[in-house]
Amino acid sequence: MPSTYIAALPSEISKLQCLHTLRCIRELDFDKFSLNHPMKCITNTICLPKVFTPLVSRDDRAKQIAELHMATKSCWSESFGVKVPKGIGKLRDLQVLEYVDIRRTSSRAIKELGQLSKLRKLGVITKGSTKEKCKILYAAIEKLSSLQYLYVNAAFLSDIETLECLDSISSPPPLLRTLKLNGSLEEMPNWIEQLTHLKKFYLQWSKLKEGKTMLILGALPNLMLLYLYWKAYLGEKLVFKTGAFPNLRTLSIYDLDQLREIRFEDGSSPQLEKIEIRFCRLESGIIGIIHLPRLKEISLGYKSKVAGLAQLEGEVRTHPNHPVLRMSEDIC
Repeated sequence: MPSTYIAALPSEISKLQCLHTLRCIRELDFDKFSLNHPMKCITNTICLPKVFTPLVSRDDRAKQIAELHMATKSCWSESFGVKVPKGIGKLRDLQVLEYVDIRRTSSRAIKELGQLSKLRKLGVITKGSTKEKCKILYAAIEKLSSLQYLYVNAAFLSDIETLECLDSISSPPPLLRTLKLNGSLEEMPNWIEQLTHLKKFYLQWSKLKEGKTMLILGALPNLMLLYLYWKAYLGEKLVFKTGAFPNLRTLSIYDLDQLREIRFEDGSSPQLEKIEIRFCRLESGIIGIIHLPRLKEISLGYKSKVAGLAQLEGEVRTHPNHPVLRMSEDIC
């Protein structure tokens, strides 16, 4: 998806009542300017010469003018989402909408999102938003009966905000198949249990605790892909209990620095085919792969440490499904 310098959608967008897809992602330049200090763009020794020097290309000059416009119009923010205008609810045929900057969008326009009855895919940025706006958002999401994909982002780089207002949801969209949550949760919301059609679940910076997390995830009957990235889980053990994760195909783990052990009990994850691990130190190892009858691949990537590696290699060699063990050069 190409980035643009659009910071806000015009009110005239509401006239496009046959529109099916609306994708907007704002350009964020991490290299040249400080996003926290937009006026630096105006005095930057690179920016101004490119605007006024005739020797630079037309494209470079246009880009710098756009940067200046964003700074002077106070459109600069740590969000790649855009402001959505009042009247967005008139787009009754809209099926895809991403990414909405909730902080800069009015409460009325956020509420109107609940009128998009045909919406199948929604992406929102909640970082910097008030609790009141987030609750209005989640009340609107409850009304989206056709929604199949939901992305909620409350983080920017290492600045992580909470997603605690997700608890205000009581009846989530019944057809949801993909859910991406980027922000602090600590406890898994109870309504996740209702997502019987969920197939893909991406969690980042969630800081989830042991116990309830795996009980809720393991009970999802159609979950096929589980991604736990960047402090998504704070427990020392990931235990896949008997009868849990009946349809899980792929488990991907990245940068869970407190995780020490992954254990599969007999009768757990009978469809699991692939395990991917990056930036983890499994000092107690990976235990119970013999209980994974369909296992095809274990991938141990960059900056991973797995105890009992020789034993794991032996278990892979004798596994009846003959899985592949892939390891980066720095594995120990």
